[in-house]
Amino acid sequence: MEFIARKENQTRIVRVVALIVLLVFLYFVQDIIYPIIISLILFYILNPVVALLSNRWPKGLGINRTVSILIAFVLFVVFVSLFFRFIIPPFAKEFNHLVENIPGYLNGAQGMLDSVQTWYAGYQIPDRIKDIVANSITGFVNFIAVFVQQTASGLVNIFSQFLKVIVIPVITFYLLKDKEKLYSGAMELLPKNHRHKTEQILEQINTVLTNYVKGELILCSVVGLMVGIGLYFLGVKFFLIFGLISAITEFIPVIGPFIGAVPAVIIAFLISPALALKVIILYLLVQAFENSLLVPRIMGDKMNLHPVTVILAILILGKLIGPWGLFFAAPIMAIIKITYLELSN
Repeated sequence: MEFIARKENQTRIVRVVALIVLLVFLYFVQDIIYPIIISLILFYILNPVVALLSNRWPKGLGINRTVSILIAFVLFVVFVSLFFRFIIPPFAKEFNHLVENIPGYLNGAQGMLDSVQTWYAGYQIPDRIKDIVANSITGFVNFIAVFVQQTASGLVNIFSQFLKVIVIPVITFYLLKDKEKLYSGAMELLPKNHRHKTEQILEQINTVLTNYVKGELILCSVVGLMVGIGLYFLGVKFFLIFGLISAITEFIPVIGPFIGAVPAVIIAFLISPALALKVIILYLLVQAFENSLLVPRIMGDKMNLHPVTVILAILILGKLIGPWGLFFAAPIMAIIKITYLELSN
């Protein structure tokens, strides 16, 4: 019995070490796997459409799978074209207007900071506390600037590497067309005694990623619309941009909604502290509605991750792979957790 137990422990250690080695390898080849990650995201977006078109009646329309994939691609391209044709121009116009007004807002912010410094200079506040306040303000501004800069440079880098962009639809097409063949082929490469365990891991990962992608797309759309409409009725300028920011940062778990609220609150505060308070209340109401009604119905507890675990993942992955680590922290941690628990059993 002791020999068997020792053997099982050695097997678990080997599996865990193999997982760590795999993660280290993926870190060093992260530039190469970005197209694969984007292809997987597109796969999870388009696969329900392909299934609806290709499945036999009554679950689907019974169209040839290859034709169904092409139709799904056409619908996706049409949607993206309409998005850039009718949605992007208003956002671009409002963004240009915001950029033009940034110097004025910065001057207003500097005036407020000078007033605050004058205010607390009259009190016996330790220099250490003053340094902390000043460094916190500077650090936050630098964080926002670096985040925007790295995100923009990352997007430019992706689109500048034309070959990688070209292979994304190719990979997505074959994932949609031959997912069963690719799956069975991968299983055949593994030793027979490891296939069942691998199948369990991949099935759980597929379920988590499917629910996550669909749920997040719905949540981002609803939250972005609610914030944009709410800011419009409050009379906040650039409500379209702030609604879009809220939709994007919704992908960042736990802390994303707070990050998304900061720009709107700052702009509102520079106009009027009372307006800033109204904006804060709006964001709190949206979050309360999301957490009490939307998340339980749409997401449930699909990720099965503690918020502290997610925050640590955001900090670590944000340091390792930059802004993309913020967005992919939750699914990456879910995959690691599933893999670790299955390998250690």
